[in-house]
Amino acid sequence: MNDENDDESGDESDDGKDGHHKDGHQKGSQRLIRRHDQFAKQLLDQPGIADAFLRERLPAAVAACLSDAPAVDRSESFVDAALRERRGDRLYALSTWNGDPLQVMVLCEHKSNPDQGTFPQVLGYLGGTAVRGAVRRVLADGTVLMVPVPVYAVVLYHGTRTWSLPTRLRDAYGMPAGLVEAGLLDFGYVLVDLAAIADEDLSRHPDLQAGLLVLKYAGRDADPQETLERLLSAAAGAGLTVIVSVVRYLFGAAEALDRKRLKAMLGRIVPREGEKVVSIALREYLDEARAEALVQGRAEARADMLLRQLGRRFGPLPEAAVRRVREASPEDLDRWVDDIFDAPSLEAMLGDLN
Repeated sequence: MNDENDDESGDESDDGKDGHHKDGHQKGSQRLIRRHDQFAKQLLDQPGIADAFLRERLPAAVAACLSDAPAVDRSESFVDAALRERRGDRLYALSTWNGDPLQVMVLCEHKSNPDQGTFPQVLGYLGGTAVRGAVRRVLADGTVLMVPVPVYAVVLYHGTRTWSLPTRLRDAYGMPAGLVEAGLLDFGYVLVDLAAIADEDLSRHPDLQAGLLVLKYAGRDADPQETLERLLSAAAGAGLTVIVSVVRYLFGAAEALDRKRLKAMLGRIVPREGEKVVSIALREYLDEARAEALVQGRAEARADMLLRQLGRRFGPLPEAAVRRVREASPEDLDRWVDDIFDAPSLEAMLGDLN
């Protein structure tokens, strides 16, 4: 849930008001993770992640009524076309055990301060979604009516301050309760404030827990290396699987990742598993790219991802290196993935490029 002008400059205005080191905080966090809302969207787009998130974070009474059918992304059908390009929010379709449809809006918010415009934005989303998803119902006496589809709103907040705003409209009115009971418009949203949730309680799903850890900490330190250490230390308490997942997410999210420091930190956190963690995480990251390439018909995607990592490791690549990678066999790509962090030079890794 980001404002219209909430581009890659992120929440600079908030940081200035809060007394944070605006330039250091902003540049550091943006170097580590490109755009928080976009990362949240990409996290939820991973297979099975949105379904796990919704079942864990919707009220227990709602989750208990859900069928086993997984959540389906309906964002393209229901989100206003004018908003699609600038919002990381998502709409998911679920079904209840008796077959009734259910919609859930997940709104992503990364500002330092809780968003004062949350209620108008949530109301606009809920109203539009409920009406566009209206279903036909027949009452016992044969009367036919159109009923707006049931829809819940979930606000995923990963800002630096605890969310202090009310989550029900009746609490925000500041009016006598009797007016609400008499039929005044009322609604609420489910708040998931990552800062208020212990790291180990973020999720029971390892990949979701890892992604939420990244969202929770990636914008909290001015120094991206401090953030990296904080992330890995938090992941260490969750086990090796989550550490691997965090490192894998960082490969995709970090714009400037000090790999030597990464390996040194892993050596302290998991002394006998550091090399294994990096190798598995990078392989999984590239395998995800390969899977995406199969879906999108882009066979070159895996090589593109390796070239991206090589550029970060060795700087601008000569044309001969780019050509060598693009023409490489799957076996060579696998071997280079394993060698990327230890090779002293690009030539030592790819061979003579003359």
